[in-house]
Amino acid sequence: MAKNIVQEEKCLSGQTNTSAIKVAQGVRETVSQDGAVLLDINQGLCFSLNPVGTRIWRMLKEGRSQDEITDSLEEEFRLPRAQLLGDIRNFLAQLESMKLVGEAEAACEKRGFFSRLVARKRSA
Repeated sequence: MAKNIVQEEKCLSGQTNTSAIKVAQGVRETVSQDGAVLLDINQGLCFSLNPVGTRIWRMLKEGRSQDEITDSLEEEFRLPRAQLLGDIRNFLAQLESMKLVGEAEAACEKRGFFSRLVARKRSA
């Protein structure tokens, strides 16, 4: 409930979460200790990920931002942040070019002005 209120306030103040990334709807995965295999049922294509790619994929599915993913991997692998950021950006760019992910719309972009006002009054 509090998260919705914060989101509504951000929407009304004009702030949006441009770093949100969503997994494409037709992507299915099978995960093992060696990584993951992704199947895009819409494109009829199969992709494989190594264990680190699989960790990033799972965090994307959890709705984590690029910064949150970088924080997690920086803590786990103790690598320079600049290196991790570059590697993660490249990985996300590859996923996007293969149409496995895309930018998620912020909740306020999905609803009209009136809907946001009604939702805000309900939560007050």
